[in-house]
Amino acid sequence: MPSTLVENLSVQRKEVRIETIGKRIARLRSEHGWTQEALAARIAVSRVAISHIEMDLSVPGERTITLLAGIFKLSPHELIEGTTYPAAKSDRLPDVACCYSPLELDIALLENDLMWLTRLDSGENLQQLREENTHKWELRLNRWEMDCISERELEKIKNAKELLADS
Repeated sequence: MPSTLVENLSVQRKEVRIETIGKRIARLRSEHGWTQEALAARIAVSRVAISHIEMDLSVPGERTITLLAGIFKLSPHELIEGTTYPAAKSDRLPDVACCYSPLELDIALLENDLMWLTRLDSGENLQQLREENTHKWELRLNRWEMDCISERELEKIKNAKELLADS
């Protein structure tokens, strides 16, 4: 009988796989198609710091976890759930993190401007307002395109340019 209990416990342990926080971050980074350098640039740390975290040579602090959670569009607690992240540190994590990039904010503002223009009654200044708005957003999107560091961002910029052209 004891050997059966030991076998059951052994099977149960195999089913519960706890991911290290470093492996979780590496997996999420890879799923987003980012290099370590690109991720490091997004949270203002060195590539070596990201490498050390991913290899589990260092445990990221609360600030880093919060920034990473925002980048991956998770809450800090979702990011560390089911990982080896220390419970003492997890108690100090905030409940939420900013999940939107400045590019995503700009695209939301562009969409808002375009909606605002569609609500205006046709008047003599409407065409001029549309042209000024289009010019302003073309410049901003071109700047974003030059500073872009991922394929996902390039796709968002392309879609925003198409939205602007269709307006």
